[in-house]
Amino acid sequence: MSWWVFHIIFPICRLMFGFLPKESLKVFDLIQSIIERLEALVNYIFERLPYNALNRLIIYLIITFFVALIVLLPSIVFLKLYITYRDRKYARLYKKYSNNVIQYLMNALGEAELDEIKKMNSRFHRRVMVDVLMAIDKAENKEVSDKIRSLYKEIKLDSDSRRKVRKRSWHKRIRGIRELSHMREKSENQRILDFLQHGNEVLRIESQIGLIKLLPFVPFAFLDSQEKSFTVWEQINVFDLIRKKRIEIPEFHLWLDHWNDSVVMFSLDMIRILKQKEATPKVLELINHDNDRVKGKVIKTLVELENMDAVAQLKEMYLLEELPNKLNIIKSIGQLRLESEIGFLEKELKEEDFKIRMECCKSIALLGAWGEQRLQNIALEADNQLKKIINHVLDPRL
Repeated sequence: MSWWVFHIIFPICRLMFGFLPKESLKVFDLIQSIIERLEALVNYIFERLPYNALNRLIIYLIITFFVALIVLLPSIVFLKLYITYRDRKYARLYKKYSNNVIQYLMNALGEAELDEIKKMNSRFHRRVMVDVLMAIDKAENKEVSDKIRSLYKEIKLDSDSRRKVRKRSWHKRIRGIRELSHMREKSENQRILDFLQHGNEVLRIESQIGLIKLLPFVPFAFLDSQEKSFTVWEQINVFDLIRKKRIEIPEFHLWLDHWNDSVVMFSLDMIRILKQKEATPKVLELINHDNDRVKGKVIKTLVELENMDAVAQLKEMYLLEELPNKLNIIKSIGQLRLESEIGFLEKELKEEDFKIRMECCKSIALLGAWGEQRLQNIALEADNQLKKIINHVLDPRL
């Protein structure tokens, strides 16, 4: 085994760091001593082992893992200590700047302290200050928000946020979007709009949420240019923002003609959840949509909007539908609790498909005591499968 690399490197290191105290140079001597002992041990083992490539490979692997362990352990300890130091420093600065910002809002901050904040150069300190400003600006108080945004611009933190949005790293971009949208800084709106077509789903979600905040009068304008599939995760995040923030809710029927089916399904969900009954005529136009998933959403939406006029159309399309939508239609008629549709439901009980029979029985049972009595009468002349289904539906334990 050749150790020439170590024999060359360590003398060079000693020369380079010769200006250090003698105590520091002892570290190099110790490492060199360990390497020399290790070299002697390896040579000793090789002399006593038969010459075999496998034996040498095993020895080299053991040495590699041993060296890696020696290098990694101090690195892990150092990293842990560094993270702890950063966390403590962050907590200390956060407390300090929180007090400064509160004093600033109360007009009690001295000129010297304000100048010190404005001349802040450290990126770490500036990052802590942004976090403080965003955390304090939670209350819906326009005066407080205006003062915080004024300070944000005075310190020129807005330029930091814009720089983050322009970074290549997606997590830096996300941080920049959050800061700009919170502070209602609209200078990067076009760039954020471009991120809506980005391949990274997390970045797309943050861009959508950011635009809702940045465009309060047209918060859902991003849907117009939504080219990629609007995923369930994205929809949940947008709806959560609607639920938490006081933003103007649009008429979601405006997007029912969108070419992107995922946007149409999101709009149907919003119409259903927000009970936008004025959208019913537009929803009815989608009853024969080419996409079965959209059609299923349409059926569910019409029922939730309690639109009785839709029943006739649902019955007309029933025979032409596949099984999933047939079940949706039967379930929808049952949820409307229309006694006038008992004939349709009883007729479908004659079908052989188990799922159709089960949904028909459940829909009849939803009519209350009258429906339950009707099922009991049907059971008297029913086949064995239908009897079992009726007994299951009428079971009081369910």
